[in-house]
Amino acid sequence: MPYLKKRSVLAMMTVRNEAGRYLRPVLDRLGAYVDGIVVLDDASTDHTPELCRAHPRVIRFERLATSLFTQDEASLRQRLWELTVELNPTWILALDADELLEAKITRVLPALCAQTRYELVSFPVYHFWGDFRHYRVDGWWHPARARTACLHRYQKSRRYHWAPRPLHCGRFPQEAYLTPRLDSPIRLLHLGYAASREHQAKYQRYLELDPQGRFCPLRHYRSILDPRPALKRWTGEDVEALLWS
Repeated sequence: MPYLKKRSVLAMMTVRNEAGRYLRPVLDRLGAYVDGIVVLDDASTDHTPELCRAHPRVIRFERLATSLFTQDEASLRQRLWELTVELNPTWILALDADELLEAKITRVLPALCAQTRYELVSFPVYHFWGDFRHYRVDGWWHPARARTACLHRYQKSRRYHWAPRPLHCGRFPQEAYLTPRLDSPIRLLHLGYAASREHQAKYQRYLELDPQGRFCPLRHYRSILDPRPALKRWTGEDVEALLWS
């Protein structure tokens, strides 16, 4: 990998029943610019484990016998973190199985990791909605309001602790969010809502996990089923070609 030492950047990802969605192209794209991928499988019942084990860029894989996400997301994320930091990376990139960073990350990442001023990097999230040509811009879905911190410089000497939140706990321990942050313009493509047929199930899952809206406003959950969301045409690489070519 140009300009980066071996295992300078490791990606980490939790997965569950992703074999029939976007996992393979996501791993392919990710593997092109990181030094390895650590995957924690949350008790998948499909072929996700086989897909991950066979991927050449997955350097560490663990499968849970019982799903943790529905019980305590923080425990799931913490276990993934532990698996990753045992390999002593300099930087950790935390992505989900339905997320892609746009192609220019390949040339930008070396500079992000070479600088010493910032330890946390956030990216604007573009939530593709109903297809791979439009993204949502109303409410909290707008990219300007939906930044997510996905890249963190790991400090081996620092003591890390996870927020005691069973849902929406963040991708990193609490201490990571107290470090100097850089807001990158590189776009993070979230494909989790690109298939309209999945919206109802997502809405129901969040209501079951957080019926009182303790960890996210209920109005945001309800907006998943908005029949007329505000959408904007995507201008960038052809996502469909990337996924299915």
